[in-house]
Amino acid sequence: MPSFTTAVLSVSVSLAALLYARLHSRKSTTHPAGYVLHNQVTHARFLPTESAHAFTYPTLSLLVSLDALEAHELDLARGWLFSYGGLWLRLLGLRPHPYLRPGNASIRAKLEAALHARGAPAPASAWMMTMPSFVGWEGINPLTVYFCYDARAELWGAVLEVHNTFGENHVYILEIGRGDDPTPGTGFDHQWTFPREFHVSPFNDRAGTYSISIRRPTRGPTHAPSSIPPRPTVRVHLHTPTGALKLTALLRPTASAPLTTPNLLRALVRTPFTLFLSFPRILYVAAVLHYRKRLDVFVRPPPRPAAGGVRWLPEGPLERFARQRVSAFLHTRTEELRVRITLTAADPGVPQCAFGPTEGEQLDVAYLSPQFFVILFTAPSAAHALLLGCPSEFKVSSERLFTTVFSPPPTKLHYPSLRQRLRMRPLPPTLRTALPVPPRHALDATGALTSTVALLCFLALDHIEAFVFRVMRARIVPGEEPWKRWERAATRYKAS
Repeated sequence: MPSFTTAVLSVSVSLAALLYARLHSRKSTTHPAGYVLHNQVTHARFLPTESAHAFTYPTLSLLVSLDALEAHELDLARGWLFSYGGLWLRLLGLRPHPYLRPGNASIRAKLEAALHARGAPAPASAWMMTMPSFVGWEGINPLTVYFCYDARAELWGAVLEVHNTFGENHVYILEIGRGDDPTPGTGFDHQWTFPREFHVSPFNDRAGTYSISIRRPTRGPTHAPSSIPPRPTVRVHLHTPTGALKLTALLRPTASAPLTTPNLLRALVRTPFTLFLSFPRILYVAAVLHYRKRLDVFVRPPPRPAAGGVRWLPEGPLERFARQRVSAFLHTRTEELRVRITLTAADPGVPQCAFGPTEGEQLDVAYLSPQFFVILFTAPSAAHALLLGCPSEFKVSSERLFTTVFSPPPTKLHYPSLRQRLRMRPLPPTLRTALPVPPRHALDATGALTSTVALLCFLALDHIEAFVFRVMRARIVPGEEPWKRWERAATRYKAS
């Protein structure tokens, strides 16, 4: 949460810019291409009954024409008050990086790519409803909505970009006349019902369906102004697999004004802290639901491939180390065995990797996340890796060939090496004896010291995670504790 000094500075800058605006603002409001929206956000949880909870809070967002935004037609006070393309040296701003796919392509180009990948047409024009950055602070933006119009300036659908607190983004493409419900909710123009695919709240699993209702803007970006300024509304109902209403969320603008210097500054002076408070509010509500309402935490599941994900959790330093170690090993191992191996990530932003000659046997591996490389590096054998991660984290075209590739060469050692003993530490006794543990690991041919340090870090992180949950008296849904994954693997082995 920003400091008191930062808050005072932001208010001071706002007031100073207001004086500037009185002298220099010449923006026309006859045909606004952007609006300042004062919103009311309401969340209500109904199930389980004993954990029912509801809250309402204000937010500030912008509704902007994508074309006008990216042409810098909406920049205010020469870009010092509001502008597109950067984060610093402006009071408020929007930039491409946080939206849709990673990278600095324009927001419109990213939107068109997301639509094309899912067989939807590119919009002729679009409104974007989102929260801007404020004095360099770019907080979590839970929902961004793109209202897309065709060449006839008719609304053909909406794209909902949902962000979670893990840094992942997911899009739901809602086309009018394609899969929408015959009767929208009262007060709404359109509604769609579809399976839930994205992990947002730690207090919900991914089961159930969404019903998304929208009230469209009163005009498109290229239409003549309406006597009623646009106040697009979005309502989300989450239903359990049995159809019961579990929770509802409503984003409703209470006021809308053209995006001009005076209007924007009045909004900031009226609610100077609103743009800072999204993440603190999320933490506060999470604490209420967990400690007061006694809801357990669901562990973030691996993303579902080809389900709308556009930005996945990036790999961390230890995951990167494990991936590099696996890649270096496969470059030589595939040539030795004359085997072709392809590694295909579910994340569309990660290119496919291929190793080995084009002829010979083929092993295809499809993995959901960088945890695949961690499993390969930390499991004491290929058989242990298959037991722990297949098919939940990765799938292979041939378990036999996978085991051959990741088996270490013969060695004169008769007892496990230091690194193998570290890998065996979290294993239950069943998995130490039922599955053979080779004296050496296939990935330990080089870098003995760095491998040892990495393994110690992985072990320490498991202990730290369990310790933090105990100290905070936090509760994970029974059977999902990350530090008990080997116990669950042992249970599966006994049952097989």
